[in-house]
Amino acid sequence: MSLETSAIFIGHRECFDISREQIKGAIIELVEKGVTEFLNGGQGKFDRICAGCVKELKSKYPHIRNILVIPYLSFNIFDKDIFDLIIYPEELEKYHFKAAIPARNRYMVDNSKYAICYVTHSWGGAAVTYERAKKKGLQIINFGKK
Repeated sequence: MSLETSAIFIGHRECFDISREQIKGAIIELVEKGVTEFLNGGQGKFDRICAGCVKELKSKYPHIRNILVIPYLSFNIFDKDIFDLIIYPEELEKYHFKAAIPARNRYMVDNSKYAICYVTHSWGGAAVTYERAKKKGLQIINFGKK
C-alpha cells in the first residue's frame, strides 16, 4: 500500500442528501489522479455506499482495490465479498476494542493522501477523523455541509 495511491472514506453512520453518482464521481476523480486503493472502515451507511461504488467501478477500473481495515478480529463485516482485501493492522492488537476503532481511523488517515467524506457536524468519530485528515494535509472531498 502506498500513501500516494491511497484514499479513505470518512463519514457518519447515517448520511442523507448524497447520491451514489456523486460518490462514484469523486472516486473516478481520484482514480484519474492515480489512486488505486480505497480504504474503508466498514461501519455505517456511508461506508457501505462507498464500498458498493468502488465495487461497481471495478468493471471500468479493474486495477482499483476495495480494502476493508478492521479494528479487531471479531469485527462484524457487513459483506466480505465486496472487498478485495481485508486487513488487520498489527499495531491495533494492543488496543481495547473500544479504543481500536479510533486507532484504526488514525491508521487509515496516516496511510492515505486523499479522503472522500460525508461529515456534517463536529462531534463523533467521523468528525474527529476528518479533523485529523485536515491536520495531516490530506486532499479532501467533503459532501457534508460542515
